Amino acid sequence: MKNIYSSATASYKSLSIIIFLLLSFNVNGQSIQTEFISIAEGLSSATVRPILQDGYGLIWLGTDNGLHHYDGYKFVRFKNVPGKPNSLQNDVIWGLALDAEQNIWAANDQGISKYDRKNNEFINYDLGEQFNIQGNAGGRVFNILIDSKNRMWAASGLVEVLRFDTLANSWNSVEYLIGDTNRVTIQSGLVLALAEDKNKKIWVGSRGHGLRYYRENDSIFVPAKFSESSAKIDFTIDENYITYLYFDPTNTMWITTRNGIYKYNSESGDLRIIKEYDYAKQLVGNNWNSINQDQEGNVWIVNNFKGIIKFDGISDEYEELNITGRSRNRDGSSDINITRAAFDNTGILWMGTTAQGIMKYDSSNEPFLHYTYDQANKNGLSTSGIFGLLESKVHPGKIFVGTRGGGLNIFDQTNRTFKQVGFKVVNDQFGGSVRGIAEDDDGSLWLGTWGDGLIKMNPNYREVERYTNDSTSFNSLSDDRVRVIKKDREGYYWIGTNAGLNLLNPRTKTIKRIGSLMSRVYPQELYNLASDLVKSEKLKASIDEVTDYQDLTKEFEVLKPRKYLVVSAGEGFIDDTRMYDFGWIENSKNDTIWGHTQLFESYHCGGAMKNRLYLEFIDLKPGKYKLRYKSDDSHSFNKWNEVPPAYPEFWGIKIIEMDDANQITEISDYLNQNDSKLLIRGNNIRSIHISKSIIWAGDDVEGLNKIERDKNKVTVYSYDEKSSNTLSNNSVQYIHEDKDGILWLATNGGLNKFDPVKETFTVYTEEDGLPTNYIASILPGSDDELWIATRSGISKMVTDKETKQVTFVNYDTEDGLGGMDFVALVAIKTRNGEYFFGGEHGLNAFTPKGSNNAEPNLIFSDLKISNKSVKSFHSDDSPIETSLFELKSLELPHNQNDLTFIFAALHYADPSKNHYAHKLIGYDEDWIFDNKREATYTNLDPGEYTFAIKGSNRDGVWSSTSKTIDIKIHPPWWLTVWAYIVYGFIFLGVIFAIDRIQRRRLLIKARERLKFQNAEHRAEAAELQAKAVESERRALEIEFEHKKKELNEARDLQLSMLPKQLPQLPHLDIAVYMRTATEVGGDYYDFHIAMDGTLTVVLGDATGHGMKAGTMVTTTKSLFNVLAPNPNIVETFHEMTRCLKLMHLEKLSMCMTMLKINGNKIQMSAAGMPPVFIYKRESQSIEEHLMKGMPLGTFSDFPYSQIESKLSAGDTILIMSDGFPELFNDEKEMFGYKRARNLFEELAPESPEDIITKLKNAGAEWINDKDPDDDVTFVVIKVK
Repeated sequence: MKNIYSSATASYKSLSIIIFLLLSFNVNGQSIQTEFISIAEGLSSATVRPILQDGYGLIWLGTDNGLHHYDGYKFVRFKNVPGKPNSLQNDVIWGLALDAEQNIWAANDQGISKYDRKNNEFINYDLGEQFNIQGNAGGRVFNILIDSKNRMWAASGLVEVLRFDTLANSWNSVEYLIGDTNRVTIQSGLVLALAEDKNKKIWVGSRGHGLRYYRENDSIFVPAKFSESSAKIDFTIDENYITYLYFDPTNTMWITTRNGIYKYNSESGDLRIIKEYDYAKQLVGNNWNSINQDQEGNVWIVNNFKGIIKFDGISDEYEELNITGRSRNRDGSSDINITRAAFDNTGILWMGTTAQGIMKYDSSNEPFLHYTYDQANKNGLSTSGIFGLLESKVHPGKIFVGTRGGGLNIFDQTNRTFKQVGFKVVNDQFGGSVRGIAEDDDGSLWLGTWGDGLIKMNPNYREVERYTNDSTSFNSLSDDRVRVIKKDREGYYWIGTNAGLNLLNPRTKTIKRIGSLMSRVYPQELYNLASDLVKSEKLKASIDEVTDYQDLTKEFEVLKPRKYLVVSAGEGFIDDTRMYDFGWIENSKNDTIWGHTQLFESYHCGGAMKNRLYLEFIDLKPGKYKLRYKSDDSHSFNKWNEVPPAYPEFWGIKIIEMDDANQITEISDYLNQNDSKLLIRGNNIRSIHISKSIIWAGDDVEGLNKIERDKNKVTVYSYDEKSSNTLSNNSVQYIHEDKDGILWLATNGGLNKFDPVKETFTVYTEEDGLPTNYIASILPGSDDELWIATRSGISKMVTDKETKQVTFVNYDTEDGLGGMDFVALVAIKTRNGEYFFGGEHGLNAFTPKGSNNAEPNLIFSDLKISNKSVKSFHSDDSPIETSLFELKSLELPHNQNDLTFIFAALHYADPSKNHYAHKLIGYDEDWIFDNKREATYTNLDPGEYTFAIKGSNRDGVWSSTSKTIDIKIHPPWWLTVWAYIVYGFIFLGVIFAIDRIQRRRLLIKARERLKFQNAEHRAEAAELQAKAVESERRALEIEFEHKKKELNEARDLQLSMLPKQLPQLPHLDIAVYMRTATEVGGDYYDFHIAMDGTLTVVLGDATGHGMKAGTMVTTTKSLFNVLAPNPNIVETFHEMTRCLKLMHLEKLSMCMTMLKINGNKIQMSAAGMPPVFIYKRESQSIEEHLMKGMPLGTFSDFPYSQIESKLSAGDTILIMSDGFPELFNDEKEMFGYKRARNLFEELAPESPEDIITKLKNAGAEWINDKDPDDDVTFVVIKVK
């Protein structure tokens, strides 16, 4: 039988090659979008068979090159290691099972291996050896079943069915009933399929023995019974043996064979054919099948021939699914050979293949469709640049698509085709562009073009009206570049252009401009009247046709008191809000009696926005006056550098005599009428939103305008850098109102949530998870989410209904987007729920299938203690006694207080978009939402902590509970309760001793007082006392000079001990600094380079001052010269202590930090010194290593700690003496270690020399440039 099986396998491989050589063709049918994960992502083999998800959420995969588990980010591989009996016994894996203790049982070519998770090792069962079967695959097992009674069954390649004996810890074969009474143990058979039905009956599909079930009363497999009406199917022939069995919720058995799909009722014995493949014509049959049921109850069958077959529930209706981007062969077979499949706990289907690794299908994934210009497609887009979108209400299923340079397109949602609609192009800068679109109830269209104004088309798409800018009329469109068109509830159209907001009355076909401070205009009648007056005989005086760089004067005289009209026009710039060309009026004393230099006091004079005009009455008394006018360069009369004014006759300054009372009244009415007009902020209108009677208009530079026409009121919201409650950016690109009346604003500075009632802003930016702060458009979702188009892809904003935590799910080209840069306003959500977003790259469309609401499983994938993974500890010294996945608590000694937690949220829809938060309770005040899967805490103080994590899936669904590890860091023995009790007794003893000494001192003092009283009667005592005082003064002077000399000698001695030059190493940059105190403090540093290139660095601080400190420095340097080559720092410290104690230096000792650097490895230890700071360039954070220890020369066998770490290019090390952090300023405030650390973190990216200079300056500034009380020393090392 073994030879037959091998032959069949060889034939299968040969015939598979023939099939792959066949030409392929496309099959029409539903396509699903899948993701492939293979060798490039970390798999050791592209052949994947069994797939299983364990109770922690990890995906386990069996390949022909080992066993893997996958957390969505990386694979962990288990393989056979020759000579290691506790490794996987064979790398070819056929089946997987999970027991109640979360151990993995792996069926392989040699038998079965059990992965003992707690001990991280394998227990192997060599079935080939047990049953004396020769060959490389003699013990092959295809499948393992753990039934409802926790019994284990195995489907074997030769001995058919095995059962595990837990007491004997071995596998035994199970007998078959052959005939009526013959009990046989099969020695040459093959079983692929095992299953348990709802009645707890075990079934097996055997090649050669067909379908059988296990009869419990006599422990034997007996043949299944079939009714007379059943299909006559022989499951014992080689062409149709059973490959998989599955029981659905009705206890109907689904059977797949090499030749088809069948359903079997075990109660009635009825067998029905669902599908057969005509094996003889296939050349090759289905050796691999898998049957699974999804969360909706649909049955999925995958096999290596037909690919994926999806049944509608458990009915007989099915469809053969295609895979997007793949084709089928001529015989209808799939070009991907699928082996096995399984659904995970979130509904994602995982499929193993023979050559493509894993194929993953997420039914909730949003497939993006992309439409772009294709010259060969006559039913495609006319151009790829999308400028505007509108869904038709008159023509359901039709979408109007405005393009840049390609006119108007109409998209048919049903057949997914485009139809182009043309119009006459006159001045459009792109050759025919549609930016804004609106539709009337009768089907007429309003098109906003980019240079040809506003066009109205009738329902047949023929142009019937066109509104453009007329520089001579302020009742025309303010600009021909129309961006947005919105219809209010009164039927008026609000039109946003590049140069102002307009209101169109479609009934009267009239346009009214909504002025801003820049675009506001006088009534047209006033312009006409003033134009006539400046040309009339009433003109009293004027300065006309002013050119560049003029400073002009024109005198005139007034004989009678009279009212005059002043007309002055010139150039003004919005950038600095002032006039560059302007006029004014002076009296005979040269005092200015009329004049305007502020831009926002002026009105538009037509043409370019810089053309400004003032019209104002002035009353003049008899006397002499002067008209004055100044101009700068450019944009002067007949030298216009932009569009000239509509009324060039106003340029300069004119004064007109007004003697007609009716005319004065008429002009006054026009001026008063203009003062009552609505004025908005901004001219470049980017967005408009109609909310009942309120019009919201967003400008490009001025912010958001709230227009209330019924109240003749405008409220402006703009960015205020002094306020926390402000619009984040003044460029408002899009306005969306949600069902609660909240406005969501797309700006160039993030997403703004604005409550119009409370007038409060909440801002979301890149720091909150957005891909960019440049927001283009906003659309509502079906479950309170928002879909946001940006200049860097599309983002979905999800808000957790309970915690209100906001998560942004970002999509880019890897998700199927056609491009990343989306154009503002080009976004719609259709009535059938389809979304469209556009940009220069084309049109993107998708229909969200709903969020995957399954919470992720949380795991700790690794824990590092002092940068060493707990997985690398030996079992006898491991700090944990269980599997890391089961770890609940951890106790550590005081010197193992540097912890790194590595964790994962196991949800596989798109792991790269999962979100993370962590918190160390007892250390962190709040949750840290940094979306990192790793958190490091260094130098934790002794105490109790709890580290907690939580995570979300791609759709922002957060885990309802956090996963935690309780941590207890024990204090060192000298900080324990017992130590403090001893300290208490010592303290009491000291107090007692002090009391006794004080009593004795007082007694002695009393006796001396009595002696002095007796001596007062003696005259000679006074003389002797005077001499004694003089003698004492001289002694003090001598002692002072002696100490001064000693200090100078000590300082010279200390400096002579320092190295004359710094080590010059190619990979390190070193700088040092030392400033001695007034009283020499005993700081010392030194270097040593070993034969193997190891650099040893020491920084020491001797106790005491003066010559004693110098003596200790001298002694330490001598010891360092001898002991520096020793690679073990702790041994060096112990030897130094031993030598110092032998020298009987009384109470002198040496505090010291020692580093050893070799390549990218650093070792460090300290004895009573400040912490070592290491700046990690990659994480841009500081590692603080405080190694507590007694000074050298005090305790002989003190347990000094030694820490190892890794260095990378750009990392910077700072070691220092305590003189720097313990500097005191004039207010007796200490500089402090925290301030020193923060300052170093800020300076670390700079060079060592610059770091030292700025540290030194910071210290000098702190003490106001006074001399320090202690030596200040730094050593800075940067890795090149």
